[in-house]
Amino acid sequence: MFCTSKEKKMLTFGNVSTIKKPIAASPGFAKRGLSDFKLDIVGFGRFDDYYCSSNLGHFARFSRAKFAPQTKEQSGGQIPAAQYPDTIAGYPEIIEAIEKQLAKVGPDFGAGKTLVFSMLTDGFSPYLVQTGTTEKALRMVLEKTQFRIRILTKNSIVGKPKWIDFFKSFPGRFVVGLSIGTMDNAWAKNVELRTSPPSSRLIAMQLLQDAGIATYGMLCPVFPEVLDGDHLERLVESIRPDRVEDFWAEPYYSPNDWRELLKAVPVGSATHKLLTNAFEKKQRGVWSRYATDLYLRLRAIAERDGWIHKLKYLLYETDIIPTDAVQFGDMEGVLLQSKPNEDGTSKNPAFAAIPRRSAKRRRRK
Repeated sequence: MFCTSKEKKMLTFGNVSTIKKPIAASPGFAKRGLSDFKLDIVGFGRFDDYYCSSNLGHFARFSRAKFAPQTKEQSGGQIPAAQYPDTIAGYPEIIEAIEKQLAKVGPDFGAGKTLVFSMLTDGFSPYLVQTGTTEKALRMVLEKTQFRIRILTKNSIVGKPKWIDFFKSFPGRFVVGLSIGTMDNAWAKNVELRTSPPSSRLIAMQLLQDAGIATYGMLCPVFPEVLDGDHLERLVESIRPDRVEDFWAEPYYSPNDWRELLKAVPVGSATHKLLTNAFEKKQRGVWSRYATDLYLRLRAIAERDGWIHKLKYLLYETDIIPTDAVQFGDMEGVLLQSKPNEDGTSKNPAFAAIPRRSAKRRRRK
C-alpha cells in the first residue's frame, strides 16, 4: 500500500504491477554502445535526479498511464505517484517475474551480449539493496544467462567490501560504472535525489579499480559549471581513464524536460543560464557552443593522455550549428544520437558531410 506522509504530504511507498518480462532489449542504450539488453527491477526508486531518470522525467512520462490508476487507488485518490519525487513504486513480484522469464530461455541466452542493470532506474536504490532484491536479481541473471552485466548506479555502496567480493566471485561477468558529472557535492545536491555524493562515488570507483574489477567512466551529463577552470580535468583524472574499459560522456540535452531541472538549480548559475537561453528562449547557438566546448576539452585530454580510443561522446547533434560542427573535425570518439535520415546519415547537414569529407581524404591518401 502507498503511505502518505502527513508532514510532507507526499506519497512515499507503493506497489505497481510487476513487468512481465523484466529482461528486454535496450535499443536506446545499444545506440550508445552501452548494452544490448536491460533489467530494471523497480518502477520509481527514490534514488534519482532531475535530469534523466527522475520521477519527473522520461520514465515518469512513459509510465504515467500505467502507474496512475494503481497509485490513485492505493493513495486514496491523490495525484499519481509519477508526479512526486519522493515515491517508491515497487514491483512486488519482480524476482518471480525474472525467474519465470528465465525458465523459458536456453543455456546460451545472453552469450556475447551485455545487459545493463539498470537503464531507467537504479538497481542499487537503497531499499532494493536492503531488501536483498538487488542481489537476488543479479544472482539469477548470473546463474541462468551468459550476459555480461553492466552495473550503472549512483550508489557508492558498490565500492564496499561486500559488493567488491561479490563482483570478484564472478570473474568476467561484471563491468561497473558510477554516473558522475561533477566533483561538487553541494551542487549535486540541487539536482540529485538522495544519491551518494560525487566524492563518495569517485572513491568507490577507485576502490573497484584497485580490487581489479572492470570499470567504465560515465560522465553523463556534464553540466556547464564543470567547464569552469580545471574542474573537468580534475574530474576526468579522478576517474583514472587509463584503468577503465571505456569512457562515456555527454552534455545535458533535454529540450522537452528541462523545466524541473530549471527549478532545482541556483538562479544565475551556468546551468540556469543554459536552460533559460538554450531551451526557454530557444537560442540554439548557446547549447551548441557548450556541447562543442565540452567535446573539445575532453578530446584534448584524451589525446594528451593516450586514451582517445576509449572516448564515447554522446551527442544529439541536431542543434549543433554549422560553425560549431566543423570543430568536431573527424568526430573521433563521437556517437551521434539524433534520429538519422533513412540512409543513416545525420539530419544535420554539417555532420552528414563529415563522413564524405573523411572518405575523400582517405581516397587521396
